[in-house]
Amino acid sequence: MRRALALLSFVVACSGSTAKVDPSLVGSWELMVPNAQGVARWVWDIRADGTYGFHAEGPGNIPAHSGVFEARGGHYILRSTTLAWIDTGTYVPPHGDTLTATGKLGTASWVRAKAAQGPARSDSTSVPAVDARTYTAAEVYDIVSKHTFDDRILEAPSRFTRTETVDPDARERSDGVIGIVRAHVLAARDSGTISYVVYRDSAAAEAAHEMLAIFDSKVFRSGPGEFVSSHAYSHRERGEARCLSRLHLRTSTTATITCYLPVQYPVREPVLIESELGENVSATSNEASLAAVQRAEDLLFAGIKEWSLQFPASSGGSTK
Repeated sequence: MRRALALLSFVVACSGSTAKVDPSLVGSWELMVPNAQGVARWVWDIRADGTYGFHAEGPGNIPAHSGVFEARGGHYILRSTTLAWIDTGTYVPPHGDTLTATGKLGTASWVRAKAAQGPARSDSTSVPAVDARTYTAAEVYDIVSKHTFDDRILEAPSRFTRTETVDPDARERSDGVIGIVRAHVLAARDSGTISYVVYRDSAAAEAAHEMLAIFDSKVFRSGPGEFVSSHAYSHRERGEARCLSRLHLRTSTTATITCYLPVQYPVREPVLIESELGENVSATSNEASLAAVQRAEDLLFAGIKEWSLQFPASSGGSTK
């Protein structure tokens, strides 16, 4: 989430009548942004007169906007005149065709935009026409169960150690799970997993997500002596994802953080992408640290990136 919001933060502007723009930043910049529905192309135009324009093409529902912009000496300040958004940060002068900047919400790297392939779009409601067929949940599971995760979606030195298919247990089957594909990640500070949990239909996946999203409801499963805390956020303007921290106060000093988000492409919400890692907590705490939750969010982001980049490419010839 932090990356996705950082990318958005870098396309709004602030200045006055004497705004100055570093000449090396002037031009059109683009960014390919994976999300649960596919991959969106974001285009940001920086102009020498201290104004900018932004629009997104593809899924994600990111609104077009424009405003004023000032950048010099490695620092920028920006304000939108069409949306309620202000941000300040730093940038590294472009190296070749890459522009990297760090705002209040994170770091983003843009590349010089290629020539447009058609009229620019100011909306972002369409799904890329990669493979428009409709898949059943069983077909989706057949595809992902044969998929191998790619280390390049992770931040070094993190790497995948293995990928496995996991048969659902009795409770998961009763909840409608037909199969789980899980990738194990080894990181510098802790290890974790990314899972694609495939349900028999959208209703079953939505029910599971609803139960997890409302963790204090009567149907939520919590063990005796278990403390549960919740961290919710909006992931890429694509609805609410949530991270839960669980800790058995009586039996363990390790909190388990699980983040999850339903995907809607190429089928609508029969799949939850989940990430999980553990953190040792102090004797005075009953939940995981925010830093650990953020690392779990990073894994969730990687899982969504892998799904959106790899699934369309692997799907065409593998289903009947």
